[in-house]
Amino acid sequence: MSGAASSSATGRWYADLPRDFVGVAGVALVALLAGLAVNRMRSSPLPLVYHSPEQRLAAELTQLVEAPPFRLEDLDTVGLDEFRGLVKGGQALILDARAASFYTAGHVPGALNLSRQDFARDYKRLQPTLEKSKDGSVVVYCSGGECHDSRLVASALISLGYARVRIFTGGWTAWTESGAAVAR
Repeated sequence: MSGAASSSATGRWYADLPRDFVGVAGVALVALLAGLAVNRMRSSPLPLVYHSPEQRLAAELTQLVEAPPFRLEDLDTVGLDEFRGLVKGGQALILDARAASFYTAGHVPGALNLSRQDFARDYKRLQPTLEKSKDGSVVVYCSGGECHDSRLVASALISLGYARVRIFTGGWTAWTESGAAVAR
C-alpha cells in the first residue's frame, strides 16, 4: 500500500470521528431518557442517588414530623393534674418535644428529649426505649400555649404506629408555674 493511500485512509478516519461521536452520544442520550422514563413509570421508582438505610430512615422520619399535624381535637390531651400523676407514677413515657438546649436547661423529671427540630436523630437514638412503649401510654409536651412541637411529634409517633399518644397541652409553662419538680 502506498503512503498516499495510507494517509488518506487515516485522514478519513479522523474526519469521521466527530460524526461518529455525535451518533454515539445521541444513542446514549436516547437510552438514558428511555431508562429514566421507564423508572418513573414504576410503582416504586429506583432512586437516582444512592442513600444508605440510615439516610432513608432519617429522611422518612423528617418527612413525618414536617407533615401537617393532626388537629388538636383529634389528639387526646392531658391536663396538669393527670400529667402530674402520670409523671409521679411512671405510668407513661414522657417526651419533651422542645429543642435540646431547652431540655438541658430544665425538663419534667423522667422525660426524654425527642425534639421536633432533631426528630430523626433523636428518634434513632431513643428507638430501643420508644419501641418498648409502642403499645403503652406516651405523653408529649413542649413549651405550652401556642407551641405546636408536641402536636408535630405526637402526629409523627402516631404515624409510626404508636397506639396511645397524648399531649400535655399546658406544657413546660404550666408545669413550672405549678411549682412542680424540675430535672436538669
